[in-house]
Amino acid sequence: MTEIAPPSVSNYVLEGKITAEQPLATCSKDLFDREGKKNQPTPVPHTQTALGKRLMFPSTGIRGTLRRRVRDVVRDRVIELTGNPQPFDLDTHFLLALGGIKGAGEEDKTSVMRIHEVRQKNPLLNLFGAGDAGTIGFLEGRLGMGNAICDDAMEPVIFSGARSDDVYRDPDQARFLSDADLLQLSERSMGNRELSRLKADLRKRNSDIYGALSRNADDAEVQAIREDVANIEAQMNEVREESGSKNSVGMPLAGWQAIPQGAVMSHRMIVRRASDVDMGLLLAGLDAWSLEPIIGAHVANGNGLVSAQWDLFEVTRKGKVLVGTVRCEPFSNAVLTGDGRLEGFVAAFDTFMADMNWDFNVPTKV
Repeated sequence: MTEIAPPSVSNYVLEGKITAEQPLATCSKDLFDREGKKNQPTPVPHTQTALGKRLMFPSTGIRGTLRRRVRDVVRDRVIELTGNPQPFDLDTHFLLALGGIKGAGEEDKTSVMRIHEVRQKNPLLNLFGAGDAGTIGFLEGRLGMGNAICDDAMEPVIFSGARSDDVYRDPDQARFLSDADLLQLSERSMGNRELSRLKADLRKRNSDIYGALSRNADDAEVQAIREDVANIEAQMNEVREESGSKNSVGMPLAGWQAIPQGAVMSHRMIVRRASDVDMGLLLAGLDAWSLEPIIGAHVANGNGLVSAQWDLFEVTRKGKVLVGTVRCEPFSNAVLTGDGRLEGFVAAFDTFMADMNWDFNVPTKV
């Protein structure tokens, strides 16, 4: 085992604001299952505060994005130092980006010093942790990421729309299709109309089943309705097969809710027992993120862009001591201000990488 001198560590807090330069949306399946409704906009998360209900952007979305930017920083440095354009295998990629994927491999819990060595040689894992760090198994990260909570009470903005049939919307497009394709388009359109009618019949007959059961109708009546349902379903399958209809090209889209553009959100990150190298990597990750500060879902529809500013404090016996400020403006490098300690953190990470005493691979048994 390589002997490594223990670095000095401290606790740090980053407190500041994240501003929605564009609306912010999420796509949480759990949230939709709990609060969403079919054919209704995907809800945006909210939380209850001492001042009342507030919209929020979840910490998981911020943490995951920042972790991937930190991964990019590490990978770029390793490529630069080794000349290997593909320095990590698939398992290492998943370890750095996601914290690994739990498998059935053997875990080595015999050495606390081994865990200590991994933390020092892999500051990304030390910051973000891992659910499956190879033979070490679970490794708790030092970085605690808070939710971004809107300062003011507000209603979410709702995005919705419809998908239209391009040829029927713009008949001039028909001249770019063959006669066979136009015939197929017509058959699909007719099939979709017939499917819509049959779906309405199916909904009614399914409702009739529940009605018959609730009033204790005799078995013959219920069976007759079930046979109607089966017959309608058979007709629907026949229409699909004959016309090639699956889903209608033209249809309304459920849409989504989003935190409004311009919303200001309070945000906090806590870094426990972090070395200068850890803090330097975190700042390098924020710098990379600032060049593309996008979080959340529906980016293709003009959502996700943010700016941010945090005051960075060191927690001492005398309380919080301001170290400096980190400012992230969209598509620009992060701006560090203070007495020079923030730049010192970055320099410590640069030296750590240059010394080549790192190991970002999946931990193995030694």
